[in-house]
Amino acid sequence: MQTRSGPDPRAAFFDARAANWEAHCYPPPVREKLAPLIASFALPAGGTVLDMGTGPGTLLPYLRAALGPGGRVFPFDLSLEMLRQARRKLGPADPPPVLATAMRLPFRGESFDAVVCFAAFPHFEDQGRALAEMARVARPGAAVIIAHLLCRAELLAHHGGHGAVARDTLPAEDRMRELFRLAGLPDPDMVDAPGRYLAVCRKPAGTPGGRA
Repeated sequence: MQTRSGPDPRAAFFDARAANWEAHCYPPPVREKLAPLIASFALPAGGTVLDMGTGPGTLLPYLRAALGPGGRVFPFDLSLEMLRQARRKLGPADPPPVLATAMRLPFRGESFDAVVCFAAFPHFEDQGRALAEMARVARPGAAVIIAHLLCRAELLAHHGGHGAVARDTLPAEDRMRELFRLAGLPDPDMVDAPGRYLAVCRKPAGTPGGRA
């Protein structure tokens, strides 16, 4: 595992909860929603995907299944304990998990056929910079996806009683669209409805990494 560039105050919060995260956050009724969510992304068969803020690797089996043979998923997170959980879902041929911050991704530009940020974007300290990094590492034509199984209001209520992440939320719609624009990305298609949040676009050719 690679080392992140500096400490993040949220890391300890996630480290302490890593062992029980999936049992608490993804019981069977919630887990049943993951395969249809991933199917809606229309990921390219055999493609290379970045799993932004993988946590305990909840999406890894679903992403690999969607990509099929030859597909590769690169997971990273700021929490070492979360990555230890994620490692258990990886086979010997899978890329190893990377300890890193979303604000400085240790990947070359235009490396991925899709960048998937599931249940993580509210926790990024600098959301504009994180989205600019997502744009930088996406190949032309790649999908850039921010997704949750809760809407913005539901997420705000969910995080409200949890100390270190109590103020972590998704930007309002206008601000999210502005962040995509500042990252050099097109206006995203957005869904913000009970039980679902999506902000999705495809990176155009010739798009440099932006800065918010």
